[in-house]
Amino acid sequence: MPVVAIEGRAGALAPDLAHLVADRLEIDSIDRLMLAEIARKVGATVQAVSQSERRPTSVVDRLAGLVQRMLERSAVAGTGGDPYFGPGIDNLLSQSYKDLDSVITSPSDIDQDHFIESTREVIRDIAEDGSVVIISRGGPAILRDIPNVLRVGLVADRDDRVKRIMARENLTLEEADDFVTHADHAQHVYFEKAFDTTPIDPFLYHVMINTSAISIERAADFVVPLAKELHTTGQLHSDS
Repeated sequence: MPVVAIEGRAGALAPDLAHLVADRLEIDSIDRLMLAEIARKVGATVQAVSQSERRPTSVVDRLAGLVQRMLERSAVAGTGGDPYFGPGIDNLLSQSYKDLDSVITSPSDIDQDHFIESTREVIRDIAEDGSVVIISRGGPAILRDIPNVLRVGLVADRDDRVKRIMARENLTLEEADDFVTHADHAQHVYFEKAFDTTPIDPFLYHVMINTSAISIERAADFVVPLAKELHTTGQLHSDS
């Protein structure tokens, strides 16, 4: 089954599209909270994900088992270093770009490098298992050298993004505007440091969609057949 990696600016509705695409493809979707729960289950000692925000544990258990098996095979083969889920990593993985602003822009290269490498490795491991939609955390950049992964970028007008954040987070206009500013900054710094590019670099994606101009339902109508075609043929034809 297909693997899809979706990245979007705050308020561009990347999670909404990801969940809709996953439903239509009948595959799992994985977001930052599930990455954090996987980290905890694999063995990291960190604070648990909020009970109210947890996703079904069956998906988490399956992917945690996959990651654990990959760690064990790596150790047996003598190719692995320390497990990439060290203390505190699930707390970092659970945070939004907005909440990561102070971490990603901190002067500590150790923390930044640990977060980046941990994220990179777990996303690649999960993608290798197939049949998943990966939401955010630079998935399209991390998986850009894997030919059968469909990479989708989402953008939207800033005013629309701020209004969506206002509604989603129950914030004032000023608070939502600040939220978007911090999220954009952290996301940009993360992409620059980890991938030497930006989250709106069109060359990272097979397709970029403006959700101010196109509804999520229409976007899913477009993305789902592309994901199936790329999975089946290993390429996208120019008339797709």
